[in-house]
Amino acid sequence: MTPTGKPSKTPAKHFFPIGFWNYCPADVLGRESVRDWADAGMTVAMSPEYDPLRHDRGAIVAILDEAQKLDIRVIVCDARSYWHGLKKGEKSYRDGFKQAVRDFGSHPAVMGFHVGDEPDAANFDDACRAMRIQKEIAPSLTPFLNLLPWYEGVETRVGFADWAAYLDAYAEKARPAFFCYDCYSQMNPEPEKSFWGYEMYFANLRLFLEASLRHRIPFWTTLLSVGHFKYRPPKEDDLRWQLNTAVAHGASGILWFFLYMREPHCNYRVAPVDEHWERTETFEWLSRVNRTFLKWHAPVAANLSLVKVSHAGRAWGGFPLLDGRGRVAAANADQPLVVSEFEDRRKQCYVAVVNNSQTQSTFATLAVAGKQPALQRIGWQGVESEPEQHRGNDFSRVQAWLAPGQMELYRIREGSA
Repeated sequence: MTPTGKPSKTPAKHFFPIGFWNYCPADVLGRESVRDWADAGMTVAMSPEYDPLRHDRGAIVAILDEAQKLDIRVIVCDARSYWHGLKKGEKSYRDGFKQAVRDFGSHPAVMGFHVGDEPDAANFDDACRAMRIQKEIAPSLTPFLNLLPWYEGVETRVGFADWAAYLDAYAEKARPAFFCYDCYSQMNPEPEKSFWGYEMYFANLRLFLEASLRHRIPFWTTLLSVGHFKYRPPKEDDLRWQLNTAVAHGASGILWFFLYMREPHCNYRVAPVDEHWERTETFEWLSRVNRTFLKWHAPVAANLSLVKVSHAGRAWGGFPLLDGRGRVAAANADQPLVVSEFEDRRKQCYVAVVNNSQTQSTFATLAVAGKQPALQRIGWQGVESEPEQHRGNDFSRVQAWLAPGQMELYRIREGSA
């Protein structure tokens, strides 16, 4: 029941993909590793890297069995599924992939097979062709391919002068179920001061969102969970900020780079599972951020479609500043905000506000327009309650403290007395 004594709205059945990049060989991780995935709040996982010439098929099947028990869907990383196999000819690739499907494709935990990562101009056609072949051979499965992020000068790497044209060509030639890409610039030092920070991060969200809307397919994004190069090791506030800003800009799936450190390499550090195969503070933070999202906003967010997103206070990446002409009439705080408008399948309206600071809490005021609107706050397990708010004939105003990266989500109830 809500505080007003009215029954709470029950969220629809949901599945929100949150997963990770794996990289471990199949002879390193066993079925016990699936407990890491569940404890970290993952609903999707990449399997260990499997090569039929080196590894035991039964070990992967055991992992899939355990994943099924824990409701985790698996992207199988099989040497026979990567686009590179097309270099040996299409018949060889088809034959190898058919065998991979016979080995694993009918398992109920399998989401699909990994096609590859970040194809450049030389690999683009093969990557797209592999996507189509996989869908032809295994139409019930979902091939997975990850794209490069946009950055200044990347056009020469992918062979397209315009990023929108590149994504359009990918959608046409690969026919993906969703776009997916990676971007880590948000974890650069002082990200608000350089293109290689917030500007690049939000520009990619905008470009992939626009492609998603053009082609009516969702998009996923890969976020950062391990420090390397100039990127700092993310703390809990950073992880929360990444996840919620991505969701507020329309991302319908999240991957984390990465989970397992394996042996030390380059300047990678403080992975969720470190080089000693011990869970680090990053694991604890990532687990809490993932599981909190899944138990709080995901039951509702998984069934929403983005209508509009604006920035308030300061805008990055080509997104507009809030103009007050949508359902959100105003949003104010002493830190920048992300303000989003969503709708569900019944065309009910929702609004979200995210604290767009990675470091500072803020007290935000949100005003929505409508005919005697009332806001219903989405709380734990997606259950609604009516927050304290100031209401008029054509507006409702609510206030909330927001931690760095925290999101509050509200349903707009129309015409309420």
